Parts: sequence; structure tokens; C-alpha cells
Amino acid sequence: MVQLPDELVREILLRVPPDDPACLLRAAVVCKSWRRMLADPDFRRRHRELHPTPHVAGFLRIIRNAIPYMSRFESIDPTFHRPAARDLPGWLALDCRHGRALFAAPAPGGSYPVALDFIVWNPLTDERRRLPRPSPGPTAPPAGRFTVTDRRHFNAAVLCAATAEGCDHRGCHRGPFRVVFLFSTSTHTYARVYSSEMDDWSNLTAGIPCHNLFLVDNMPSPSVLVRDTLYFRGHDNYDAFEYQVTTHCLSMIRRPASSSLMALADGEFHFTTLFEGPLRLCACTKEKASTGTVLWVQGRTFNLETLLPKDTRTPWFNVTGSVEGADIIFVIVFKYAHHRGDVYMVHLNSGKIKKVFEGYSYVFPYTSFCIPVIDDAYTGEEPREGVPNA
Repeated sequence: MVQLPDELVREILLRVPPDDPACLLRAAVVCKSWRRMLADPDFRRRHRELHPTPHVAGFLRIIRNAIPYMSRFESIDPTFHRPAARDLPGWLALDCRHGRALFAAPAPGGSYPVALDFIVWNPLTDERRRLPRPSPGPTAPPAGRFTVTDRRHFNAAVLCAATAEGCDHRGCHRGPFRVVFLFSTSTHTYARVYSSEMDDWSNLTAGIPCHNLFLVDNMPSPSVLVRDTLYFRGHDNYDAFEYQVTTHCLSMIRRPASSSLMALADGEFHFTTLFEGPLRLCACTKEKASTGTVLWVQGRTFNLETLLPKDTRTPWFNVTGSVEGADIIFVIVFKYAHHRGDVYMVHLNSGKIKKVFEGYSYVFPYTSFCIPVIDDAYTGEEPREGVPNA
């Protein structure tokens, strides 16, 4: 049998896309030389350069009506070294970014109102870290009496500590991180930041005056990161909060009615809203007029009519999550009144679609450039029986 030169094999394997990791898994068991090739740091570096879009290995969702809270991590990558589904009782998912997930969980020795701690979890390594509680910290009603919508008005996001310095996030899942905590009191909305290096929280930002409408959303909805700016959904149907990591500045922006936050592969921040019919999605882009007023301009439009299965083409749907840096969204579709909903992962460019679960929940995608089959490929094992050695 004619053997291909190693350099040619390397070039072929470099072109295997990260969204088809099973191909690399099969290649890793062909022979020792291929395993060594896949485990080589230079191969991993070049593979990430050729495929800059993050790989979606799984996602977090919230199990509704669980008491007090429960989240579930579900893998959609057959090569990801974790169970296909893992329940996390007592943990409320808040965010997932740069290889880490963020949760709120009741603190030990609960009181009224129940104090919540922040927990950062690495799904790849199973490392977890309970953060020191900020003051004032997040709270919730007593355990056993509340659902996920009964949180006080707060949200939080986790991100790489080098985001403001332009980190490409291809290998920072074990490095320093930040947690941005946004919360509303009866008079103002504030933000403060946790640093894993200092193991402490920053001072509060200047507060934004608020009333019953201008509050942080009390639903666990995903934030969106665009370059060095985080966006959080507001409680009102027309507002959102903008936090700039570099300047530690918090502000409020108006958004289109009934819209969802989203970051697409173009690296810009968008709101998505229904447009021109029941199954068209429009990505609105922020622009500044000559007067300094912020305007939302109609941008790309996606026809979901041609993507969703025929039996799901109803006017009741919503975007429940998006993958930052990729044209991938999660859409919930309600087929009829009182239907619990079906959630689909939709690749807007390729048209690929996959039903991922039933029931309503925001989706927190877990993405990583650290593909387990590449990082752990070389095990030193002999080739499998019947597989030729190169």
C-alpha cells in the first residue's frame, strides 16, 4: 500500500474543520505517527489559525420548575470528554464564555433573603471555583419557594482577563478571568468586577438612575461580548445595559422592541427582531447619526422559513442564544398554544439545523478552541488491530 508523505498527511488533517471532530478522532487511532502529529503543539496552532471560528462543544440550559435551581450541561460533540448530559442541581446558569461557565448558587447556611454565591466551572477540566461574595451580593427568595424568574434584578458574565488586550481566546481557558456583576437597587443600577488574580471585587461603577422599568432583567438571559464591551438585556422591552471592560463604564442603551441580543461572525453587536413576516429574522446594527443619536439600522435578514422543518413553521418563535464570533443561533419554536417548545441550533450560513432539546430555556453555548481529540490524541498506545501502521 502506497503511503502518503507525512507533510501531505499533515496538510490534509489541518483542513479537517473543528465542527467534525470525529474525523480527527478516527485519524488519531490510525497509527502512532498520526497521533504524534495531532498532538504536536505546532499542529494545534496552525489548525486554530486555519479555523478561527470557535467550535461549539455543548451548551448549558436551565431546567425549569426545579427547586431551588438546576442547570444542565449537554454535549453535542461526540468526542468531548464529558457525559452527554450532566445535571448541576442548585446551580443557576448565568453565562458561558472563553471555556468557562458561570453560575449562581445558594450560599451555605441559607437565610432570608437567600444569599447567592458565584461559581465558575470549567466543563473541560471539571475545575470549579466559588468566588468571595461581593457586597451587596446577589440574593433570592428562600429555597423551595421560588422559580428561576424570582431572582432579584441582577446578571453576571464571565470572560478572559486579557479580553481588553486583544486575546484571541484560543488557549486561555485555564488562565486568569473576570466576572462582571450587574445589579439594580430601588434607585440605581451598578456594576463591579471580580479578578481571579486578585481574588477580590472592584469598586462600584457610577450608578445609572433607574425606576421600575430600567432594571437589569430578572430572567437568566445570556450577555453578549463584542470586543471589549459586554451587553446585558434590560427588564423593560426597550432597553439594554452596556459595560465597557477597559474603562469600567456602565451605560444604558435603547433597543428595538421585542428583540434579542446577538453577536455574529462579523464581530459586531446586533439586536435580532422579527421582520417582513412570521419567520424572517433581521439583525439590526447600531450606528451613530451626525447628531450623536444612536440609531438601529436594518442589517442582514435571514429567512428561517427555508431552514426550519415544515411542521415547525409557525409564527411563534424566539432567539434564545447565539454563538459569539459565529453565525450560529438557538431558536425556540412553539408549534401551537401551550406547546412547551422545541429548541433548534441553526447555522445561518450553511443552513444546517439540529433539534437539541424540548422546553423553554435560554441557551448558553460552550465553545472552545481546545479540541479534546487534538489535545489528548497522543496516548502512546499501539494501533488498533487491523489498522495498518504508517
